[in-house]
Amino acid sequence: MNEFPDITIIAKALSSSSKMKILDELMDYKGHTTTELARASQITPQTVTHHLNEFLNNNWIRMEKSGRFHYFFLTNTDVAQLLEQLSPISPQKRARSLQRTLDLEKDELFRTCYDHMAGHIGVLITRSLIDKKYLDSTFHPTKSGVTFLKETLDIDIQNLHHLKRQFTTRCLDWSERQHHVGGALGHALFLSFEEQKFVVPHKNIKRALVLTSAGDNFLQKELDIKL
Repeated sequence: MNEFPDITIIAKALSSSSKMKILDELMDYKGHTTTELARASQITPQTVTHHLNEFLNNNWIRMEKSGRFHYFFLTNTDVAQLLEQLSPISPQKRARSLQRTLDLEKDELFRTCYDHMAGHIGVLITRSLIDKKYLDSTFHPTKSGVTFLKETLDIDIQNLHHLKRQFTTRCLDWSERQHHVGGALGHALFLSFEEQKFVVPHKNIKRALVLTSAGDNFLQKELDIKL
């Protein structure tokens, strides 16, 4: 029989700002080298390596080698969801510059939350799917929702059920203080929006998304979302 879960391991892994900076960088669902993480987090590569080893031992990240480079990925979706859910109850710091304020506004408008869509527009999409009865209150597709997702976004719900991850989650959005859809379904929505060029990554702001004119038209036509 297993002992009770050791929550102190999680607390230790989130106990310093440098660790949180690394995890925040990895929240963009992309691979990063130690050097990149050190530059972005403004800590030494040695400190980054120490923290990464801790995350590897916790099975929070994985390492992939390509040539002489080692790339690290956040692979535990529960960790991404934990970080997003802790954010609304954490003390808020004021932005130190006008540029940082503008960047944060773009993040709060539309961004990725690990591998799904979040921010104001992400929440609007989720709310519209519920209002139109495409999702129920538990964020599971209804019968009409299955048809809508297949016909308009080419999302096959049956295939998502076969993935080794939670099918759908109610992820608390840190800036909106409301839930957006996550899990395999949330990721499928994001991939479909990318493939159809409804969204593109912001060129300068990490995790921020830009809604294209095609995306704006889709939201207005199919989801009655007018921005």
